[in-house]
Amino acid sequence: MEKNKIDFESQLSRLDVIVRTMETKTLPLDESLALFDEGIAIIKQLEVSLNDAEKKITEILSSDKVTSKKQ
Repeated sequence: MEKNKIDFESQLSRLDVIVRTMETKTLPLDESLALFDEGIAIIKQLEVSLNDAEKKITEILSSDKVTSKKQ
């Protein structure tokens, strides 16, 4: 993982804070838009992370390591 990337759990936690803030507070339009934009960016990053994890799991499951252990 690159130093600049925030780990998955931290991104998810930040997204949760954004959602709760937008749901519970009356914010100025500019602040709401900024939080919305940040949330969308985080969602895109999370989707990439999940897709990468899914590919890795598929590779592991299709590798000889898994099939040889079943025998």
